[in-house]
Amino acid sequence: MSRAKPPNVAAVRALPGLRLHLAWADGKEDAVDLADLIAARQGLAALRQAKRFAKAQVGDYGWTVDWGRGLEIDATHLFRLARLQAGDTLAPQDFRVWRQRLGLSQAGAAKALGISGRMVKYYEEGRHMIPRTVMLACRGYEAIRKSAKAAKAAA
Repeated sequence: MSRAKPPNVAAVRALPGLRLHLAWADGKEDAVDLADLIAARQGLAALRQAKRFAKAQVGDYGWTVDWGRGLEIDATHLFRLARLQAGDTLAPQDFRVWRQRLGLSQAGAAKALGISGRMVKYYEEGRHMIPRTVMLACRGYEAIRKSAKAAKAAA
């Protein structure tokens, strides 16, 4: 089942390799790899030290994971990253690449997927997480188009 709404963090445990084990307030659990995020953000550079990373704790009533001294990552960001790493969603740039690869405008993508043009825009901007159902619809739409092209070429 897809979980589109981010819950609060109930518990956190640092794992080797800049990964966290997260227990969410809704009872579900995820492991999230933060290596790329930490490498890309200068403000998180201190977390490259294993001793510092191991100090992860639940902060701000579960709204963040906190390492002290102003180093924290919000639960929404962690949740989206966990869903992306689990294969439950598409990254905004992957959604845009899918649309462009198929030669669809935003309005065309909306029509193909049965969603509003506003949602296509929100997904591409990263303002809303792309639900698993939309991710699967993208894959299905592309497969149907490829099949139709192949059938047309064979005829």
